[in-house]
Amino acid sequence: MATEIVMPKLGLTMESGAISAWLVEEGQEVQKGQALLEIATDKVTMEVEAQADGILRKILVPVGQEVPVSTTIGVIAAADEDIDSYVAVAPSDPVPTAAPSDPTPPATPTPAAPPTPAAPIPAPQAPTPSADADGRRPHKTSPKARKIAAEHSLDLSGVNGSGPGGRIVSADVLALVEQARLAPAPTPAAPVAEGLIELSRAEQVAAERLTASYQQIPHIHISMDVSAVWLKQFRTGYQLEGKKISFNDLIVKATARTLREFPRVNSLAEGDHFRYASLINIGVAVAAEQGLVVPVIRDAAEKTVEEIALEGTRLIDAARRGELGPDDMLGGTFTISNLGMFGVSRFTAIINPPQVAILAVGAIENRVVASGTDAFAVRPQLTLTLAADHRVVDGALAARFLARLKEVLETPGLLG
Repeated sequence: MATEIVMPKLGLTMESGAISAWLVEEGQEVQKGQALLEIATDKVTMEVEAQADGILRKILVPVGQEVPVSTTIGVIAAADEDIDSYVAVAPSDPVPTAAPSDPTPPATPTPAAPPTPAAPIPAPQAPTPSADADGRRPHKTSPKARKIAAEHSLDLSGVNGSGPGGRIVSADVLALVEQARLAPAPTPAAPVAEGLIELSRAEQVAAERLTASYQQIPHIHISMDVSAVWLKQFRTGYQLEGKKISFNDLIVKATARTLREFPRVNSLAEGDHFRYASLINIGVAVAAEQGLVVPVIRDAAEKTVEEIALEGTRLIDAARRGELGPDDMLGGTFTISNLGMFGVSRFTAIINPPQVAILAVGAIENRVVASGTDAFAVRPQLTLTLAADHRVVDGALAARFLARLKEVLETPGLLG
């Protein structure tokens, strides 16, 4: 019996997806559990596995085309099985990307001539894989291998992989890295004067969602300065105990505690309605090589600072290696974006729907503050800026939330 391959739904807000690579060619035999293709979302690139043994008889959706979730994108069947009914209803048009209010898509600008690329690091030459009958070149590189290759600017177009079916795996790329290390360094390329910036599919989807958020959600921004005296003392205390705790770990803990007292700030949008979230799952924005990602620390209000630190370290390391899974990215109810490590004093952030608020954290800086009557002192301070959806969180509620968070961060008995 034929088995449909469908576009999976990888998150509550996902309505469509694009295929970034087919890992199996039409006519190739597959086994249940084998990776068939990769789906790119705004959060992660995920491999889709075969749900049955058989032959990949037909690819219905090509690489790069975006289709709604649950759309049939391929068919696995026996060699002699009739699949004409699936081919007859194959999707032919991609999901439109223009906004509903502007049905006419913008004209595509004529791209500038690309700059001369730097010479690739030498790699063993091998016959280039032949293209399929429709001109589509098969993709036979694992996500981890592509990640390593991108980090080292390796050209894999002429490499034969050691994996099943000639697939390039991480071991193949690591061998190239070692070979490149022993080879003479290439001559540096001339600085790039101009050129087009091509966004990855994940960056494109993230841009679309954040643009929609900024256009459709009435953002309000409330800022408040907070003393960081106890933050610094707590972190020093943990360091003396040999525990690696960051300022952000302490801020996550304090925020989770405060959200428990302000459940409306921890709510989620559902169409024209909002609902209270049952858990406090805090997303932490991370600048990874593939773009901005937001892994989620689940049930943060019930975790200790040490537990938050361990989970945060695991998620951030996975994000920077490009190894986050869908479970690491889903279910967030509130987001924290911290640019303090870059020396940014204060900034505003865009709400990550369906959440209704996001906290922007600035750098801890020594500032002159009032100290007693007609006296001043230099104390460590930081600025917090809350962006909230004004439909459900008004200015007064946002101010009370920040005031309570400030109190938690400045009170040792509450912060600990």
